[in-house]
Amino acid sequence: MASGAQTARARAPETHAVAALAPAAGLSLLALACGHFAVDCCTGVWPVFKTLAHLDLTRAGFIATAAGMAGNGLQIVFGVLADGGRRKALLLCGVGLAGGVTLLPFAGSYPAMFALVLVTYVGSAAFHPSAAGAATAIARVRTGLTIGLFMAGGYLGYAVSQVVFSSIFTAAAHLTPAILALPALAAGAIASWVPAAPGGRRKAAGETWAALRPHAARIAALFAVQVFTTGINLSFIFLLPDLLQSRGAPGWMVQGGGHFALVAGGCLSLLPAGHAADRWGARRVLVVANVASLLLLFALLSRHGASGLDLALVALFGGCNGMNNVVAVAEGNRTLPGRTSAASALLMGTPWCLAALGPSLAGLLANPATGGTPTRALAWLSLAIPLSLAVSARVGPRTSR
Repeated sequence: MASGAQTARARAPETHAVAALAPAAGLSLLALACGHFAVDCCTGVWPVFKTLAHLDLTRAGFIATAAGMAGNGLQIVFGVLADGGRRKALLLCGVGLAGGVTLLPFAGSYPAMFALVLVTYVGSAAFHPSAAGAATAIARVRTGLTIGLFMAGGYLGYAVSQVVFSSIFTAAAHLTPAILALPALAAGAIASWVPAAPGGRRKAAGETWAALRPHAARIAALFAVQVFTTGINLSFIFLLPDLLQSRGAPGWMVQGGGHFALVAGGCLSLLPAGHAADRWGARRVLVVANVASLLLLFALLSRHGASGLDLALVALFGGCNGMNNVVAVAEGNRTLPGRTSAASALLMGTPWCLAALGPSLAGLLANPATGGTPTRALAWLSLAIPLSLAVSARVGPRTSR
């Protein structure tokens, strides 16, 4: 057994190496956050485009669901590939493909629009688990805080996505491909600052599933939380422009203002949520977040008209509901160290794949041709939040490792 002095000497080189790598790690995290910004700036476009282009609500919902399920369903595959040493290639491919939706004004049919939305979702699926795994590898101590910083870039991009796209679209629709400059710049930063995955023996898919088995119950509970909370989130995002329009909101609120408030609220909650999960554990934070989300959504749907108070409620709902995402992903990465990309894919890709049913259900329930309204549709879909609350209470306490 090594003495205290021997242990200190053995750890000293590692400590100095970590200190020396700190500036490079900061640049890597910045590049990943920029990539997240660029990707999510594109994935937020479809809900507002369908309103600006006056598309059929049911067909638009099916496109969101089909593309979301097909794209996000690949996240688990991309996550395993990323852990196997292909992380940087997937990051670059993901950022490049995400810009597909910028060509939507040139699509002349629903199948063409579906193809562009699908390309964007596939790019998003390649990027997210790879980037989350890379971000976790940068700082293994404060996992929740690190994941929160990484996700902040994506939330900022998602927040401005509809404002940026609708501003360009309404001014000159043929100029929307200019948004491709964001993925191009992000790809350059990733190529320059994000190192390739560490060398060594690559992990086979079978090893990943074997490592998952002892933690199956805990991962399953986090998975269910993600399905329910992401389902209501995607449905809310899909119908928010129509909800505000039906209440007589001004154009700036319909064309991205409401979406900005929703996602900005989620972004502001990321770091507090990550810190709280590091300090008090996932279960407590998830329970509080879901109780608050339910109360806020009820208050919003009970109102009539549109005002600054509605935007405040939208932002608060986005913040509370968004806490679930960072807490679940961080806790999954903490539970499966060394397989962070696969864990992130399992807790982002597959849940988002199932939750993509939300926009289709929202479109059907809100379709005015069948007597539906956005308020009524969201009221029914809000039943997902009590289900998430029930599952959150079953997330076991963190075990020492």
